Formats: sequence, structure tokens, C-alpha cells
Amino acid sequence: MTIDWIHLVHVVAAMVWVGGGVVLMLVGRRAQSSPDPKAIGEFARTLRYVGLRALMPAVILVLVSGVWMVAANAAWKFTQVWVLLALGLFGIAFLIGAVYLSGVGIQLARAAEASDADGALVRLISRWLVGYGLVLVTLLVAAWDMVFKPGL
Repeated sequence: MTIDWIHLVHVVAAMVWVGGGVVLMLVGRRAQSSPDPKAIGEFARTLRYVGLRALMPAVILVLVSGVWMVAANAAWKFTQVWVLLALGLFGIAFLIGAVYLSGVGIQLARAAEASDADGALVRLISRWLVGYGLVLVTLLVAAWDMVFKPGL
């Protein structure tokens, strides 16, 4: 597989991660402001479905293809500022998602199953939206890093 194909996989996976996150943020905001109490429960189910089938594979592909490209390119080193920054930002986004957002998502799904948890649902979806907003800001900085490659 040539480096161009690996680069394509990297870019498309990043697009899925960022684009999927933006769409989930929009759907989450819509559910949060909906007068229908079932809307947040539906969002919780959508979150799990999309997370497992689109976002998680995209995150893995971003990491694997990024590491592969650095290893395959003689001009790039894992000690360069832009690579270290990219790995650090990936780690931050991954940890927010794996530790914080997955926990909030599980709590959101459980609260959605309980019929008397409307207040908890609103609090949990708000927490999820703030958390994923942080992920998106982190990914925006990572995109800047990928384009401008500081220190190269």
C-alpha cells in the first residue's frame, strides 16, 4: 500500500470522526431542546449505534494510519514537534471520549430506560455535549497541526 493510500485513509477517517461528532452534537442539541421526553432516549440509542459503528473505527484508523505514515516517511520522526503534538492531542481526545464520554453515554442510556429520569437526562446530555465540544476543539487544533506541521 503506498503512502498516498495510507494518507487517504487517514484523512477520510479524520473526516468521519470530526463530521460524525458534529452531526451527533447537532442531533444532541435538538434532543436537548425537544419537548418530547423520548428524544433524549432516542439520542442515547443513536449515540451508542454511531459510536460503535462509525466513530470508534475512525479513531482507530486515524491513529494507525498516522503512525504508519510517520514510520514510512524518512523525513518525519516521532520526535518532531508536530508529531508529538498530534499524538498528544489524539491522546487527549481519545481519553475524553473513552473515559468521560463513554461513561456519560452509558449513564444517559440507563437514565433513558428509567421513566422518571427527565432531569437526569437533561443534565447528562448537557454533560455529553460539553465533553464532545472539547473533543471537537481538540481535533480542530490537531487539524491545524496536520496542515501547518510546526517545527518541520
